[in-house]
Amino acid sequence: MKGTLLSIIGDAAEIQPPYYVLLVLATPAILLTLYLAYNELQRYRLRVPNLPGPLGFPLVGSLPSLRNKITAEEFRLWAARYGDVFQVQLGSSTVVVVNSAAAAEALFIRQREATNSRPIFYVLHKKVQGNGPVTSIGTSPWDHSCKRRRKVAASALNRPSVESYLPILGLESRAFLLDILRGCQGGKVALDVIGPARKFAMNLSLTVSYGTRVEDMRDFSTDSILKEIIHIEEEISRLRETSSNYANYIPLLRPLNTIAEFLGLQDGSYLADIGKRRHAYHAKLQANLRAEIARGVDKPCIQGNVLRDPESKGLSEGELLSVSLSMMAGADTSKRSLMWACLLLAYRPDIQEKAYRAIVEADEALLTALNVAGSKVEYIEALTKEIGRYFVVLRLALPKATHSEVTWNGAVIPPKTVVFLNSWACSRDPAVFQDPDTFAPERWLGGESQAHRHQYAFGIGGRMCVASQLASKALYTVFLHLIAHFELLPAQNEPNPEAADPLRGLLEDENSRVAPRVHHVRFVPRNADATRRMLSQGA
Repeated sequence: MKGTLLSIIGDAAEIQPPYYVLLVLATPAILLTLYLAYNELQRYRLRVPNLPGPLGFPLVGSLPSLRNKITAEEFRLWAARYGDVFQVQLGSSTVVVVNSAAAAEALFIRQREATNSRPIFYVLHKKVQGNGPVTSIGTSPWDHSCKRRRKVAASALNRPSVESYLPILGLESRAFLLDILRGCQGGKVALDVIGPARKFAMNLSLTVSYGTRVEDMRDFSTDSILKEIIHIEEEISRLRETSSNYANYIPLLRPLNTIAEFLGLQDGSYLADIGKRRHAYHAKLQANLRAEIARGVDKPCIQGNVLRDPESKGLSEGELLSVSLSMMAGADTSKRSLMWACLLLAYRPDIQEKAYRAIVEADEALLTALNVAGSKVEYIEALTKEIGRYFVVLRLALPKATHSEVTWNGAVIPPKTVVFLNSWACSRDPAVFQDPDTFAPERWLGGESQAHRHQYAFGIGGRMCVASQLASKALYTVFLHLIAHFELLPAQNEPNPEAADPLRGLLEDENSRVAPRVHHVRFVPRNADATRRMLSQGA
């Protein structure tokens, strides 16, 4: 028996699989090893000499270190180790992160021409946009087309132009008050702020872009175009997220996704459909505007100004669409800023009282005035700026790309390098903002040195948000009206101390466009009859 067993083992050992079977089995492992070696060589070649920063892991870089973290805050903490400007490798891509006000000024102001461009991302530009020429101004690389579009948008949104939009701001802030008054039941119930805030922000974008608006919040759940806009814009926001969407940074994922699509494991057309659906509802809005212009019933707006005289602006249809894509993207930021503001006021009665007294001292008539957009209450202006600084809804500003060489402390950053402005870290820079973790509108009233003080919520430099004047004035208007007519209280009898905390109160840690986890607040009318009388005047 023993001999028989040994003979069987010996015979099995003599059986060798054909060489081509071994080759087939070994080829994937060999190719993967070669790819990993090549990828690591490329990662090292792409690192910026003399610029500190973590090496990260093979293939994925520092992406695992940012998983389930608040990315902007993590970068701010890393700056204590690596310096105000450091490099981080996200997958195969080298990204330079700017974390202080002084560094932001050095790179984006003193070298603004060299840092004016935007990177091309695989997910947004190649899959969603299908490599097409139409992207929002904020995500377009710096070229002649982008300059034309930005010039048109800037001229329509500069300070003098914003003055012409004051009636619109007054209308939307009063509409916000009316929605609050209808839903708050005299302050007896907590009201979900998302609905009124979404309507306010969406109407601002729709009116300025297309001269149209939403009358009733219920339209958001019944109107097919509005439902489509909300869904698609939220998806675009997710697909623009810089710290996720790993296919942007790990090229190996792209063929794997293609294989998964071929096998039916995932929908290969979904991303392209998002882009097509986005263009489709903008086309419908533009068609409606063209019809209104033909009938002579249109309202002043950016698209209308260009459509009436397209040759004077020199924009193609795609470029015209790009301007409106940019305006619609800003609605999400305004909505979140308003939600954070309501929470902050609810949890800071001392701030509410100061703001209310400031309105009274500036002009008591503002408490019941129909139009307050053109007023100037310094404390409300400071409150608006401090909300933007303290919460910083877009904590990593839209990524930039170097247009030419950029220098920093002996390091030369080459062209086409991705650069992140850490707006959160710059807004927490103790060299500029004393006691930065304290909410203090007084810091904007001139009591402290104003050197280098900047509203990083809108970016900095040549690609700073062109709608910053409009957004600031819109928020100022709604804050003034809100504080004049309501007292805001936490939703619960036992308040959640983390609700208005800019770090602990987040809905999602990894999303750099932050939203609060809590969004219910009690609104108690100061004088409901006076508010109704004021609102009826503008009906």
